[in-house]
Amino acid sequence: QELIDKNEHAVAYIWYAGSGMLLVFFAVILTVYVGPGANGSGVVEVMGLLNGINYPDTIGFTTLLVKVVALTFAITGGLCIGKEGPLVHIGSIIGVITCYLPFKQFKYLQNDVYKRQMMACGAGCGVAVAFGSPIGGALFIYEISKPNTFWTFSMLWRVFTATSIATFTLAILESLSVGS
Repeated sequence: QELIDKNEHAVAYIWYAGSGMLLVFFAVILTVYVGPGANGSGVVEVMGLLNGINYPDTIGFTTLLVKVVALTFAITGGLCIGKEGPLVHIGSIIGVITCYLPFKQFKYLQNDVYKRQMMACGAGCGVAVAFGSPIGGALFIYEISKPNTFWTFSMLWRVFTATSIATFTLAILESLSVGS
């Protein structure tokens, strides 16, 4: 702002463009060298994982950290990146990580069927939070995973309950942040 006030528009533009390029460069370096599973939006990868295709390094704690940090750098750097695809990927990673919480009660969740169900719930929550629509999140996950044998009518209710809780939590957090 000081450079613009001093009428030094060229220097202000170079500063703005350079800082944006530097942030995007950090995002690229993180994605390529630290967490290559975080590249892309994540919707196609989650769709493949739900349908039985194994993509290495797509689901994991490192991928989650790289996805969040690199996405933050890329958006701050000025790239026009939508929030829907990355939230699907982030939600599905959190869903799978939930299966591995270090409690004795979570041991039975560590099989392929429950991991897919938790991934579906997490991805549905990502869509629901992105659009503010719990029904939309449940229907999106049903649409991308309907040929699977793990999808049942009770699974639809589980996903809908998870997306409703996620949307409600987002609404509460937004109302708290506006007040402060």
